[in-house]
Amino acid sequence: MTAATKRSRPRERALELRNLELREQLTNKITDLANAEARHRDAARRLGEFAAIIESSDDAIVSKDLCGTITSWNPAATRILGYTSEEMIGTSILRIIPQELHSDEPVILAKIRAGQHIDHFETIRLTKDGRHLDVSLSISPVRDDSGQIIGAAKILRDISARKHIEQSLLQAEKLAATGRMAATIAHEINNPLEAVVNLIYLSRGRATDPRQAAYLDAAASEIDRISHIAKQTLGYYRDYSAAAGASLSDIAAEAIRVYEPRCKAAGIRIESHLDPSPKIALRKGEIMQVISNLISNAIHAMPSGGTLSISVKQSPSGSGSSDGVVLSVEDTGVGISAEKLPRIFDAFFTTRADIGTGIGLFVARQLVEGHGGKIQVQSRTGPHSHGTSMSIFLPLETQYAAA
Repeated sequence: MTAATKRSRPRERALELRNLELREQLTNKITDLANAEARHRDAARRLGEFAAIIESSDDAIVSKDLCGTITSWNPAATRILGYTSEEMIGTSILRIIPQELHSDEPVILAKIRAGQHIDHFETIRLTKDGRHLDVSLSISPVRDDSGQIIGAAKILRDISARKHIEQSLLQAEKLAATGRMAATIAHEINNPLEAVVNLIYLSRGRATDPRQAAYLDAAASEIDRISHIAKQTLGYYRDYSAAAGASLSDIAAEAIRVYEPRCKAAGIRIESHLDPSPKIALRKGEIMQVISNLISNAIHAMPSGGTLSISVKQSPSGSGSSDGVVLSVEDTGVGISAEKLPRIFDAFFTTRADIGTGIGLFVARQLVEGHGGKIQVQSRTGPHSHGTSMSIFLPLETQYAAA
C-alpha cells in the first residue's frame, strides 16, 4: 500500500460521512415538507368543513373587527336579518342594533378585547324591514397567529318564536289567575250590590222629579251591569241570558245619559249623531259594556277636556256580504303611538300604567266578535292633529239571530 493510498482513505471516509449526513438532512427536510403538506391539507380540509358548517348553519354567524366593522356574514344572517353580505361587510354592526341599545356595543367590545366570552346574551336586533327581533348572542374573541385578539365572532340565534311561546304561557297563567280572582270578586260583591239595589228601589219610590227617577233607573241598570262585568272578566263568564232585539242607537243614547255628568265635570263636550238603527239580535248588557269601555277610555284620554263624538249609522260590512250598523266613538285626546297601537287589544296591555288593567279592550273585542262583529281603531298623536277613533261593526244578522 503506497503512502498516497494511506492518505486518501481518511478523506474518503470523511466524504462518505458527509454524504450520509447530507442524505439524512435531505430525508428530514423531505419528511418535514411532507408533514407540513399533510398539515396544510388537514388545515385546508378543516377550513373547508368550517366553511361548509358556517354556510349551512341555521344560525347567523357574523364576525367583526375591534372597531365593530363587519368582516363576514353567512347566508343564515341574510335569511334572519334580511341584509345580504354585500350590504353588510365593511359596515358597522350598529346597523342591526336598535338605537336605544347602541350603548351595549362598547361594553361588548371591551369584554372581547379582554379575552372574555359572552354566552347566550338575549337582546334585540333590527331587521332590514325594521322589525325588532328577539335574539340570543354568543360572542367569542378571534385571535391571529401570534395570539393577538383582532376581532370577534358571534353566533346569532332567532328566539322570537320561543319568546312568543313564553309570553303566551305567561299570559295564560295571568288569565287563569284573573279568572279565579274574578270568580272571588263576583261572589264577594253580591251582598253589598243587593243592598245598594234595595236602597235605589226605596229611593225611586220617593222620587218626585222625573229626571231623578230616570237617574235612579240608570243607576240600578249600571249596578246590575257591574255584577255581570265581575263575572264576564276575561271571558271566563259570558252573559247567557237570551239575546233580544235592540237598537244600537238606543243603547248608545243610554250610555251617553250615564256618562254625561262625568263628561261635563271633566270639561268634555259630547257630540252625538245617532241615526235611527234597526233592532238586531244582541245581548244588551254585553254591548253596553263595550260602549261604556270605549267612552271611559276616551274620557281618560282627555284629562284637560276636549270633544267626545259618538255616532251610529247603517253601513255595509265592507266585504259586500251583509249590511250592518256601525257605532263610532271618537275623542280629541292624546292619541295612541304607532308602536303601541297593534297591541291595544292584547290582554293586560295598557297605555295607562298608573290605573289601567289592560283587560277592557281585550274583553270588548271578545264580546263584539261573539256577536259576529268587528272592532277597529285609528289614532293620531301629532301636535296639531291628535285623538283616537274606535268603531264597532255589528251585522244585521248577528250570531244570535237564529236563537
